[in-house]
Amino acid sequence: MQISKSLKTKQFILETVAPLFNKYGYHGTSLSVITEATGLTKGALYGNFENKEELALSAFEYSKNILLKHIINALQEGETSMSRMFSLINFYKSYNLIIEELGGCPIVSAGADAKHNNFALSQAIKEVHHSIEGHIAHVIEQGQIKGEFKLKLPAMQYAKQFYTILNGGVISSIITSDSKYFKNSAQYLEYLIQTEFAK
Repeated sequence: MQISKSLKTKQFILETVAPLFNKYGYHGTSLSVITEATGLTKGALYGNFENKEELALSAFEYSKNILLKHIINALQEGETSMSRMFSLINFYKSYNLIIEELGGCPIVSAGADAKHNNFALSQAIKEVHHSIEGHIAHVIEQGQIKGEFKLKLPAMQYAKQFYTILNGGVISSIITSDSKYFKNSAQYLEYLIQTEFAK
């Protein structure tokens, strides 16, 4: 099916603008930065998106879908729950390559910035955060059911802590421009799974 010119323009805008929002945040991505990057006028932009808030939300959805696809694919690799958890950890070991492609981590970069500037975007980020925790919890729960993981507490409790550690590595790596934090967090989680999850 042929894509209309309007849809092509929208796609172009999102592909161009999403990395800017991930890099500079909602507040830091000015209209002048957007028009310069896209080569479009303010009128052309707002002919496709009602305002900056809608554009930022759509750009986040674009980045989120790419990120979620990577995470879900990682959590589906392997025959066992343990191998799937290791697959997710391996994904985060090279997370710096993913966020380089996206212009930054869409969750971390936009999360704090949007909280007091764009309620709809902030809520969307929160929902994705919980969604990722849910995907991780599902794998852990399957591991508990099948006897791979000898964990006593609910799977979601472990998933939240697991994802918190991963995000901590992401934040520290971004702040310091040092990818070792990705790898250190990942290595710690590998140790945790081998020692605590499988006991």
